[in-house]
Formats: sequence, C-alpha cells, structure tokens
Amino acid sequence: TRDRLTTAQWQLHKGIDADTLAALHDELYRRTLDGHWPDTVLTPGVRVRTAGRIATTRIELHLEHTQQNTRTRLTTDAVVLATGHRERPLDRILAGLDPYIRRDNSERPRIDEHFRLVLDPSITATGSNVYVQNAERHTHGVGAPDLGLTAWRGATILNTLTGKETYPLPTRTAFTTFGLHQPRPRVPQARQAPTLTPLVDLR
Repeated sequence: TRDRLTTAQWQLHKGIDADTLAALHDELYRRTLDGHWPDTVLTPGVRVRTAGRIATTRIELHLEHTQQNTRTRLTTDAVVLATGHRERPLDRILAGLDPYIRRDNSERPRIDEHFRLVLDPSITATGSNVYVQNAERHTHGVGAPDLGLTAWRGATILNTLTGKETYPLPTRTAFTTFGLHQPRPRVPQARQAPTLTPLVDLR
C-alpha cells in the first residue's frame, strides 16, 4: 500500500508546490494592473536538453516539451539552476555492508524509526550504526525527500546518537491520522524565554 501511495503522491516532494505557484500567479497578476503584461511566462512540461554559451554574455538553451514532443531554442542572459536532487540507489555506497543489511521483501534496505539501517545484530551489538537521510521513502513515505523536514530528521538522529532528548520533538506533527488506532500524541512544552537581567539599574 505504501509503495502504491508513494508513487501517486509524487507532487508532495517534486517540482513546485501549489503555494509557490499561487504566489507567482499573484505577483504576475499584480504586474498587469497598470495595463502592462509582465515579460514572464511559466512553461510546465519543458525540459532543458542542453545549454551552451554564446559569445561571452549570452546562453542558449535547447528545450523540449515532453508532452508535445516539440523542440525549440531560447537565448537568455542568465539561467538559475534550481534542479533539486535526483534519488540514487544506495547499493554502491553500501556495498561493503551488503551482507549485514536487513532487507524487505522487495530487497530494499530496512530503515528504522530513528533513520538507522537495520543491520545484522553482530554489527549493532558493537554499538555501530549507519544513519541515512533522504533514502527512506520506501519505509517512511513521501516526506523523506522533503528538505523542509531535514531539521526534524536531524534532531531525531542526534537524539538517538546522544541517548537523550537534546531536541524535544513531538510524537505527532499533523492533525491527520492514517490508521484507526493512534497513540496519544506527546507535545513538548514550549521553550521558556530566559529572564533578562537589566544592564543598567533604571531607578
């Protein structure tokens, strides 16, 4: 079920989100209010095939529309490379640990709730662990590649490494549940601002 849902929910962690699109639309609309049209266009479904410099100041992009199978060129002064990241298999990186990695029915590495690879007890008994981030979509769901959750994942890992709650984390962070039986959420107390000592006696 998780595999099926993860594939269907790709919009949650790829490309652009609805809030960003709405903000862009609002800004472009605002720029039309004086009777002009902004020199901007959004082109979904367009892939940059190649890019090359023309002379010293211009860049030529070779573009392809993935649904229409059409191609064109665009010459511009600048390009912002907001390409995100590409998920790569862990096999080559973890090749030395392969005999010790516990796998699921689809031969993917098992990853526990603390973002540790599930390894053979002969390894973990020595106190050795391997932690991963952005490699656990098949165990933790579509939030795994979400960079907005990096701080929470990092805090979870640090708390596990130190063996104490260095960073208090709630057991639940959403109002939605995805099962019929859920444990009662623990919400950490709000941090209290320190009492400041005046530098000068104002009496």
